[in-house]
Amino acid sequence: MIKGTQRRGRQTIVFCLLVLANLVAPLRAAEESAMSNMEHLGDQRYRIGNIDIDRSENTFTVAGKILHLNDALEYLAISTNGSKEYESLLELATSPREFNLACILIGFDEKHSVKPRYQFDERKPTGQGVKIELTWEVDGEVKEISGSNAMLAGETTFDDDGWIYIGSTTSEDGQQFMAEIGGTLIGFVHDPYSVIDHVNGGGIGAYGLITGNNPELPPEGSAITLRISLVAK
Repeated sequence: MIKGTQRRGRQTIVFCLLVLANLVAPLRAAEESAMSNMEHLGDQRYRIGNIDIDRSENTFTVAGKILHLNDALEYLAISTNGSKEYESLLELATSPREFNLACILIGFDEKHSVKPRYQFDERKPTGQGVKIELTWEVDGEVKEISGSNAMLAGETTFDDDGWIYIGSTTSEDGQQFMAEIGGTLIGFVHDPYSVIDHVNGGGIGAYGLITGNNPELPPEGSAITLRISLVAK
């Protein structure tokens, strides 16, 4: 029984290596580390930790919670225990490595991106389009809002077509995945360490203006599910 389990475990690892080899080359150390937590659910579905992936739909979902609604924001989402939690709307139950690997599995590739040079860079980055949606339940009814409409800049919301994949970056020696420093998954201040950024950098020069969409979202601490989709051109 134990030998059979070990054999299936080795087969799963080999399978993951083959899948990822077809998706990204060269494979970064950040993604190699996250592979050990990846399982195949059948067809084109996979799970990495708390992330459920459907490659046939180019989408994945991950659980999280509302962190801050009324505080000044610079990030839509950070990872579990990310140090930037004080300025993020959401905390997601995942790591930067797992989140980025899920992005790669549904078709995102950083070779298509031009990253910000530094935080608050006024030059617009470029990359593949990302669709972001939040869902939650109220009295058994599923509510949904886009990632952009989940935040307010004064009385207006963000541009839903502005989210792009930039893939964060690694340290010069290639050993550290820089999104791990602050847990920065999805930002909007042109932070090169973010995995996903916003073209228009809505938070640049507007500190304190960006807040959660309090009238539309559930209270702080509420459970949500975030869905990421690749926008086909």
